[in-house]
Amino acid sequence: MMLELIIASIALLLAIVALFINIKRNHKQNNANYDVVLALSEEYSRRMNKLETRLVDLQVRLDIIETRIEKPTLHSDVEEVKKIKGFNNVISQKPQIDITKFSKGLSEFELAVLRCVAEGAKTPSEVKAVVGHTREHVARALKDLYEEGFLFRQGGRPFIYSLSDKGRAVLSGDSRA
Repeated sequence: MMLELIIASIALLLAIVALFINIKRNHKQNNANYDVVLALSEEYSRRMNKLETRLVDLQVRLDIIETRIEKPTLHSDVEEVKKIKGFNNVISQKPQIDITKFSKGLSEFELAVLRCVAEGAKTPSEVKAVVGHTREHVARALKDLYEEGFLFRQGGRPFIYSLSDKGRAVLSGDSRA
C-alpha cells in the first residue's frame, strides 16, 4: 500500500510538471505572437504617418499651383502686352498698376479673403471658416495680402488681420464687394 501511494504521488507530480511545461510552452508562443502583432502594428503606424506627411506636402503643393493659376504673374502680363502690341524687345520695367481700378492682379480667392476681412478683423482660422480653403492656402494668401499692403496685421500667433486703406480701395472698385 505504501508503494502504491508513492507511485501515485510520483505520477501526480509528473503530471503537474508536464502540465506546467505545456503551459510555459504555450505562454512563449503567445508572447511570440504578441510580438509579431506589435511589430506589424508599429510598422503600419509608421507607414501611415509617412503617408499623412506626404499627403500634407501634396496638399500644400496643390494650393501653390492653384494660387499660381488664380493669380497672373507680372511676367505673363508683360508677355500679353508683347503679343497685343507686337513688341519684339521690351525694356524691363515694372508696370504701374492703378489699384483703384478693378484689381486684375488679385485672384478671386484673394478678393474673397479681402471681402471676408472687410466685415471685421479676423484670425486665419476665422477666414478659413468663411472662404472654405485649407489653412495653408488661407495663411499664405493673408501673408501675401499683408506684404502687398492690402491688410494690417496685429498681435502674435495667431495674427489678427484687418483691412488697410489700400484694401478698401481695391474693394470699392470691386462691384461684388
